[in-house]
Amino acid sequence: MTKTIQLLLLALVVSLQTSSAVRQAPKPTITLTDCEVQGVGKAKCGSYQVFENRATKTGRQITMNIVVFPATGDKRQSDPIFYFAGGPGSGATEDARGIAIEFKKPRERRDLVFVDQRGTGGSNPLNCEFYDVKNLQSYLGYFFPLEQVRKCRTELEPKADLKLYTTTIAMDDIDEVRAALGYDKINLFGGSYGTRAALTYLKRHGKNVRTATLQGVSPTDQFMPVDFALQTERALQGVLGECYADEACNKAFPRLKDEVKAVLAQLIRGPVEVEIANPESKERVKVKLNRDLAAEAIRYMLYNPVAASRVPLMIHLAAENNWGPLAESALMYRMHLVGTGSNGMYLTVTCAEDLPWIKPGEGERMSENTFLGDYRLRQQREACALWPRADVEADYAGPIRSDVPVLIFTGEWDPVTPPAHGDRVAKTLTNSLHIVVPNGAHALGGLENIGCIMRIGDEFIERATSKGIDTACVKTIKRKGFVLSLKK
Repeated sequence: MTKTIQLLLLALVVSLQTSSAVRQAPKPTITLTDCEVQGVGKAKCGSYQVFENRATKTGRQITMNIVVFPATGDKRQSDPIFYFAGGPGSGATEDARGIAIEFKKPRERRDLVFVDQRGTGGSNPLNCEFYDVKNLQSYLGYFFPLEQVRKCRTELEPKADLKLYTTTIAMDDIDEVRAALGYDKINLFGGSYGTRAALTYLKRHGKNVRTATLQGVSPTDQFMPVDFALQTERALQGVLGECYADEACNKAFPRLKDEVKAVLAQLIRGPVEVEIANPESKERVKVKLNRDLAAEAIRYMLYNPVAASRVPLMIHLAAENNWGPLAESALMYRMHLVGTGSNGMYLTVTCAEDLPWIKPGEGERMSENTFLGDYRLRQQREACALWPRADVEADYAGPIRSDVPVLIFTGEWDPVTPPAHGDRVAKTLTNSLHIVVPNGAHALGGLENIGCIMRIGDEFIERATSKGIDTACVKTIKRKGFVLSLKK
């Protein structure tokens, strides 16, 4: 045997040994410890390290925050339910309590898993302080005040590469966590932006998905907020149309059509001065309410069937020069919705995945002759000009094609993710079922017979098919009337 052949054989042996060692290397695992979630009880909590830069696998690591509610019954199934939070910017574990209560029946047989997406919750959150709690007027101005956007970028860049918090990268984190937890197939559940996250996960890791349930679909080609004004107008007119058709509502507000026009005309002329109570001190404070924030308040009221039932009243009061209730609603939504969550992550996602793909003039055209107008698009575009733009894949916005069973729920009058989005996504999901919930909004709670939706969802996850599910009860879902006075 020549020396050359001996060296080749030795290299082959070493190569085989190395390959065997790689194959036999243990997979990373996650150690979960007992913890308590208020209002729900015992859970399992843990963390897992991922590289911020998944491409190079070097440098800074992110600690992923995890909460698991083990199945409560004796017949535990091996496929858990993974929850994807909305936003973008909400942490999944922050919703754990409510979801665990709502999913009481599915949890009898399946674990519920909550992983804070990178940049949210307890996973290196990209939090920004955009408003001044001591100055209520600061909440009633720019969507994201530009000076505060600059300041937040400066504060966050030492702790995060702001280009590495997009949906695609985050979904690869989630799959790594899935494997480390020891799960094979999983069931996805997402609402709002969580549907985009779930669809992205399905696109990249579909082999690991048993079912997906989506509520209020935000597809990757929605390009928020290009259609916000148009879809808000559609929802507003739908809810007002219900009021016109409702005997009690129409009697209480017989001039509602004219009042809508009058309120908008007044706001277009300029801001109105309003005296409202400071939510913290209860002190009466004068603020100015402009068209943008008044319209935004109406838009956010339309997100929920219960709040939407107050829209005719709010418009009627404003038409009578009582702007207080509308101003208080605008303040509440800015403080507790827009002003919370990880808005740095919101900017990273939308400034890469949405704003750059909106055609010039497209959003402005969609906003013409609408109650909301184009303020949101203008102001978000200005904020994105100050934020690092992340890279996204060339096919990121392309349709998701899969034969995995998918169940889609959309509220009839959803102002942000309308039924048309659900229809479009369902076309390339060959084993999907899209249910439009009568009188529903972005959320579905507060409607009569809404338990029907939970029953359908439970059956879908249990059977893992969109075929043969009895959906007849959907026709019995309806609004529980309208709020006709502030006393109610």
